[in-house]
Amino acid sequence: MKAMVLAAGLGERMVPLSLVLPKPAIPVLGRPIILEVLRGLARAGILDVTVNLHHKGDRLAELLAEGRPGPAKIHLSPEKSILGTGGGIRHASRFLTGSGTILVRNSDFLADIDLSAAVAAHRSSGAAATLVVAPARPGYSELAVDRDGRVLSIGGEPPVDPGRVAGRHLFTGCHLIEEEVLDLIPPRGPSDIVRHVYRRLAEEGRLHAVAHDGFWWEFGTPREYLDGSLRLLGLPADVRRPILETDPVRTFGSASVAVGPGADLHAGVEFHGRAAIGFACMIAEGCRLEDTVVLPETWLGPGCRFRRCIVGPATEIPASFEADGAMVCADPDPRAELPPGTIRSQGLLIRSFEAGAP
Repeated sequence: MKAMVLAAGLGERMVPLSLVLPKPAIPVLGRPIILEVLRGLARAGILDVTVNLHHKGDRLAELLAEGRPGPAKIHLSPEKSILGTGGGIRHASRFLTGSGTILVRNSDFLADIDLSAAVAAHRSSGAAATLVVAPARPGYSELAVDRDGRVLSIGGEPPVDPGRVAGRHLFTGCHLIEEEVLDLIPPRGPSDIVRHVYRRLAEEGRLHAVAHDGFWWEFGTPREYLDGSLRLLGLPADVRRPILETDPVRTFGSASVAVGPGADLHAGVEFHGRAAIGFACMIAEGCRLEDTVVLPETWLGPGCRFRRCIVGPATEIPASFEADGAMVCADPDPRAELPPGTIRSQGLLIRSFEAGAP
């Protein structure tokens, strides 16, 4: 069985961090998320994987070459311009055919989905495509399913009689497709597989769903990234381990902290709640960190205060800097125009993503 990991997005929701790193390379508790995705596929026996690239594609390609992820064979599918979920799959189709069912998944979520069970359910359904779904949550498009597991609508399209709906879910970004689906994708230009393919299959009764009730978390926005990292830290080690490898988790008082290799924690550093300190970080005396993630090779000056923040990577924070509910990063190009919601201060890029100004 072959798989495709969709990793070409611009990461606009993760600005300013995505100005420094491609989103799939952002570490979660010390491990770049795409490497954990690929290791998960390898554990499921999927050893032939295609990854599409665009934003900071060279950086992502280097990571895949150096990170030694699990699959024995990784094909790279660069895109000169963003082709979308449908166009990206079509563009990579030469790598995906020849082995029957194809697994496709986004690169910005982690989960403990039982892929073998999902594949078995897909094949027994006879559907052209099957979506792995999770319980509905606010902020995600609803997917309506009937009693036989057929998907009736996605985001309200096509309209459906409420009496036919047996359950409402969200689409996890993990899907199984037969090769015939490749021929349904528009042949040219960008396309969205949900809008241009799956809604049509739903109308024809050829789109199914398989429910996943375990861990699933998307790391697509600063708040989701932070909350997902903290949630993983709160899991028992034996529950967390099948989802991803992490830096060692240590206890500081009542706080749980993932501490990367080479991290230097000076005297008087306080931790509250949960936190993650990346590889080769230096946290100076008197710093106070609460529910905060510090990415690799970052230096926090004495007396810094961070609450519900994301910091780094390779960022130098001046002494006594304070932030609450913000992403704080190094400024890769001080002359570049900044996207809305991001400011420059003290040589840093700062984006507030929760109530409370940085």
